[in-house]
Amino acid sequence: MLHRFKRALPLAAVVSACVLAADIATLSFWKASQLTGADGNRSSVERALTGLEDMHPASLSDAALKRGLDRLLERPEVKTVWLFSPDGRVVFSEGSTAASTPLNSTVAELATDEAHRLLDVLPAEALSSEQRTWLLAASAIRREGTHNDVYRHMLRPIRGPEGSTVALIGVAYEFAEWRPGLVWVMAVIVALVSLVIYWLSLPTWVWLDARERGERALAWATFVLMGNLIGLLAYVLARVPRYVGSSTIE
Repeated sequence: MLHRFKRALPLAAVVSACVLAADIATLSFWKASQLTGADGNRSSVERALTGLEDMHPASLSDAALKRGLDRLLERPEVKTVWLFSPDGRVVFSEGSTAASTPLNSTVAELATDEAHRLLDVLPAEALSSEQRTWLLAASAIRREGTHNDVYRHMLRPIRGPEGSTVALIGVAYEFAEWRPGLVWVMAVIVALVSLVIYWLSLPTWVWLDARERGERALAWATFVLMGNLIGLLAYVLARVPRYVGSSTIE
């Protein structure tokens, strides 16, 4: 009975590993498909930015503009707010991804290489100096990258009383509220069960095999429990062959 159990453990490890990999891939694809095209917060953020644009502040130091930035950050869907001077210098940066755009840095320094290569493709007269600054600023607020699958970004000019650009305001916001359902929960449970079966089957097999060979079963099983495949490989290479009569059995 114990011998049959031992023989079944490698198969259990392989099957559970395959189920785990397939489950994780399915969960990732399903979540991405649920989020694709969803942007329920866009109109709300656009209205908030329109309110800031309607202020027509005279300068970057306008008190009403500063209060407006604070109110924008208080919105639950807004995660980061940036303010750029007309020449592309970061004058305000606060929120979850603000660390990627330090104060007093410039959009030319922060923009990704891809954005610079894109500008190099265009003729010099294709974009005005202001438009180039906008494009580089858009790249700068997306450069952090880690949250770009769950955050959307907006960049809008803030005009003064005479219509000239006083600032550029950038926003990173959570574009969709994703709530896992029963299917997601069940899939996570399957993934966890598969992981446990896979992770325990290897040291269990090593423990049984080491006992049969008179090796230090507990020590080897503990080593494989922590090292997983690397520990298993070490055990297989180091284990003592079993001798039956004049034959050697691995």
